[in-house]
Amino acid sequence: MARITPAARVYGGLSASERRTERRSRLREVAIETFGAGVGYRNTRLAELCRAAGLSTRQFYQEYDTLEDLLSELYLHINDMVEQRVLDEVGRTVGQPPTDRATAMVRAYLFSLCTDRRCARIAFVEVVGVGERMDTQRLQCRSRWLDLLCDMFDSFAARGEIAPHDFRLTATTFAGAINGLVHDWAVGWIDATTDQLTESALRMLFGVLGIPHRTEPPAPPLEAEHPPVRRRPRDRRATILRVAARAFAERGYHRTSMADIASAIGITHAALYRHFRTKQDLLGSCLRESLDLIITRVDAARESSGNDSGALQELVRVTLEIRGLARLWQLEFRSLTQADRVGVLSRAVRLTQLIREAIQLRRPTLNTTDREALSWIALSVVTSPSNHHIQLPTEVFATVLDSAIDAITGSTFPGGRSASRLDVTEFDEAGTPPGSEPRPEQMIIAAARLFNERGFGAVSIEDIGASVGVSGPALYHHFAGKTHLLNEIIDRNNEWVEIYAQRALTEGGEPSASLRLVLRYYIQFAIEQTDLVGTAVSEVGHLPDDAAARYRRIHREGNIGWARLLQSLRPELSMPMARVLIHTITTVITDAVRNPRLTRRNDLADLLCVVGERIALAELPTQSQFELCHE
Repeated sequence: MARITPAARVYGGLSASERRTERRSRLREVAIETFGAGVGYRNTRLAELCRAAGLSTRQFYQEYDTLEDLLSELYLHINDMVEQRVLDEVGRTVGQPPTDRATAMVRAYLFSLCTDRRCARIAFVEVVGVGERMDTQRLQCRSRWLDLLCDMFDSFAARGEIAPHDFRLTATTFAGAINGLVHDWAVGWIDATTDQLTESALRMLFGVLGIPHRTEPPAPPLEAEHPPVRRRPRDRRATILRVAARAFAERGYHRTSMADIASAIGITHAALYRHFRTKQDLLGSCLRESLDLIITRVDAARESSGNDSGALQELVRVTLEIRGLARLWQLEFRSLTQADRVGVLSRAVRLTQLIREAIQLRRPTLNTTDREALSWIALSVVTSPSNHHIQLPTEVFATVLDSAIDAITGSTFPGGRSASRLDVTEFDEAGTPPGSEPRPEQMIIAAARLFNERGFGAVSIEDIGASVGVSGPALYHHFAGKTHLLNEIIDRNNEWVEIYAQRALTEGGEPSASLRLVLRYYIQFAIEQTDLVGTAVSEVGHLPDDAAARYRRIHREGNIGWARLLQSLRPELSMPMARVLIHTITTVITDAVRNPRLTRRNDLADLLCVVGERIALAELPTQSQFELCHE
């Protein structure tokens, strides 16, 4: 049936889109009650549904083609809501004992479904046997839940908490049992509280996995946790955004729950959900509104100063104020809704346009291609503090970044095809030492590519196996699970970083030559092994806590080693100042090799060498200001 197009004019003060939103909301509310607590989907008549919603059938057909469309939308909404709550709890308990992690997952699943019996009935009773489309949706959702269970069981095995094996059968058995339990509860065949359902499900799960079942009484329901309510301040929304952005950037989106954010602010879950419908909505608002703030202040600075320096200096200062924004964008852009992705990208385009305009005032003869490259590199410079925790007095920090931008905007571009490629003969096609077994190395390469492209959480064992022509379980012959693969990738990246650093120090001799060589080796490695570098930069948060801490220690030691090399060339630099410069250089490089607007340049390696050297040698504040620096 062709859908009726609604009128586009304004009625009752509402636009066409606002009227549609209101209609869909009313139809969903009535459908939840009718399908989930009333006569059920199969016995619902369209006219009666519309009458209960206060709408005509014509208005229904402006939104949906059939009642099944409405049922499908409700089912996906319920499943997404439950999945988000489960991911929140799973992320919050990463690194905890398996009993705690499994308990958090099962409780979140059952409490999300069983808090409202209508939702359980729609998801497990009303959608069954409706048609091919609903069956496909159910299978797709079920597949995602099985992947989540397998990933959790893999993490237990990777930490040595249970014996490793192919957990697909275990996950399938448990999912079928718990879904059957919810189905029977929803139709009234069993009478039990949600705590009793959770306890029963956990006993079965722990028995299958061979984990001793804890004897403590079950934790209180998620909805029963009520922090003390405080008087609502005027800037509560801004406070929520600030706390959430910091939490997402530090712990990761999936490891931060709405409960964590509410607790940090001192408000209830309900108060948080009054401002933001979902955690995903909160993430999108953090990025959109932070970018809006940056654009507004940079634009205002440009207007008031009338020159290029005003806009670029204000960009530096506002990004230091919201230091974690770039890291949040880098790590969690994939977690945004499609609408928020578009919104964030449109703001990023506007911001880079402002940077290009400022660079054009500074370098009016620069061609369009080089001006765009400089704008992206300048953006990497000002956002580089997002990737480390080194502290400097604010104005000193801002002056350092100002100096770095001054240095790169004065760079002379190499032009033409790069002719300075180094002879890094030990880098084979896999980026691995010669003589390694082909199949495990193929798996590492494939996993690095997929993790870099999609993110660790969006890649399953089956995806990795399919990319090398084997079944997912075949990977367990070589690796304990997905997390083990990630650890191998990051270890491989660290090995090569150490190799090129030692080689540069051996071959370079004097500090200036060694610094130039270590820079060029790193650039060549990052260009040739972008997937290793990208995964190491973005996905370390998915490692177990001890492995992540080990990686960060290695990364910090490497940064200090390079900073000492820079100090030997520039003894006036303090260690914090030298480290800030090194972080700025590496951020520029790792951003550039993953930026499609820059990777198409044939001279990218030479360009980054020039830019890196200019940053390292940038004219900085006086010694008296250096002494203010502190770790």
